Amino acid sequence: MIRLFIVVVFAFFLVSSFSYSQALYGHEMNQFRERVAIPIESKQDIARLVKADIEIDRCSLEEKTVYAYATPEEVKLIEYLGFQATLSPDIIGKNTRENSYHTYEALTAKLKQFAKDYPSIAKLESIGQSVEKRELWILKISDNVEEDEAEPEVKYVSTMHGDEVVGQEMFVYLIQLLLENYGKDAQLTALVNDLEIWIMPNMNPDGTAKKRRYNSQWVDLNRNFPDVQSDINNDPTGRAVETQAMMKFSGSRNFCLSLNFHGGAVVMNYPWDTMAGDPPNVELVRFLCLGYSKRNIPMYKSTSFKDGITNGYDWYEVNSGMQDWNYHWHNCLDLTVEVSQQKWPGADTLPQYWKDNKESLLWSLAQARRGIQGIVKDKVTQKAVEAKIQVSNISKVFTTNKGNGFYNLVLMPGKHTVKFTAPGYEDYILNVLVEDNDVKIYTVNVNMIPQIR
Repeated sequence: MIRLFIVVVFAFFLVSSFSYSQALYGHEMNQFRERVAIPIESKQDIARLVKADIEIDRCSLEEKTVYAYATPEEVKLIEYLGFQATLSPDIIGKNTRENSYHTYEALTAKLKQFAKDYPSIAKLESIGQSVEKRELWILKISDNVEEDEAEPEVKYVSTMHGDEVVGQEMFVYLIQLLLENYGKDAQLTALVNDLEIWIMPNMNPDGTAKKRRYNSQWVDLNRNFPDVQSDINNDPTGRAVETQAMMKFSGSRNFCLSLNFHGGAVVMNYPWDTMAGDPPNVELVRFLCLGYSKRNIPMYKSTSFKDGITNGYDWYEVNSGMQDWNYHWHNCLDLTVEVSQQKWPGADTLPQYWKDNKESLLWSLAQARRGIQGIVKDKVTQKAVEAKIQVSNISKVFTTNKGNGFYNLVLMPGKHTVKFTAPGYEDYILNVLVEDNDVKIYTVNVNMIPQIR
């Protein structure tokens, strides 16, 4: 009897310890996850699965199917809820003699070669390292690339899910196009001259090396950022190292626009993912999505999404995603580009994907130059002033760049009232008329509040 009691107590502490470790680190539970297909009948079924914390990969009311990643225990939960779950592994396409996906080593060599061949307009940086010590490469493209210029900053990120790799290859094509045609093509030269373009082909190199969605610790990076609703502290502590690196990097810049590339569908997805309702400046948000979609014919002609765009929450709820985090915490309008139905299609399809996305990628870069921009200065000293900026009818508070006082507001055509505020200075009101496909430059000279003696 005593021996039985000891065994039961030991088992209890073992299970408790294991459960605690799972709650703390998460990846122990995730390591047995497999992709499953779950037949559904309605959006209410999707909501029930989300409420049960089932990690949805994608879903289609048209197909009446949810694809999710689940552990054996979660499969039991899915079945307990009255659903069926059958294995549905992703298909990994093959390389060909003419086309191939870049391994981490090949991608690293390619990016270093770009920076070496075009040192005046390309600079390779690492924002950190993955769990397995692979560099998280990002390439900056701009004239005067060594300087932090007063220019709009745009960020393109791909493959935060390691098995969604088409975006990585699209970015290699894009980088090559911009660099090789600088000084030769007027449109491409203007993009490089007018913007600071930051391109990260792969945010999750460990996952790609293992041909899986998760990082090396089985963390889904797109469920790992501070959630807009439930996490009021924008704190990287305790998150995956790749997430921490991206949070710190994004916080050090002042990006106005961003695209992040995924796979498993073909659609433009916009905030919010985590809650119902339109995001701030929704007219601009939808305009940018539709602009991308219209230039990508397979996306625009989608039979699953009207005009190839969707609100994230209307599709399915995603909590703690990077898209919402960027827009909520940093005022960087981040849009998700679902670029391919198959996550890892055969490499012989890559030229066609590039053809489908090329004009959309370039058009999206150019949109950072619509609206107004300029520098906020002290009227007397002409030194840069850090200011907060509010635009009529847009419930966001924008900021100038730290150090140089530069601001860039991407705005739709029409009349706007813009208010600049800075500690110790009088408010400055600017009434502007924004025209389509145009950017206007306004230097804002602010007066210090007079000292009362």
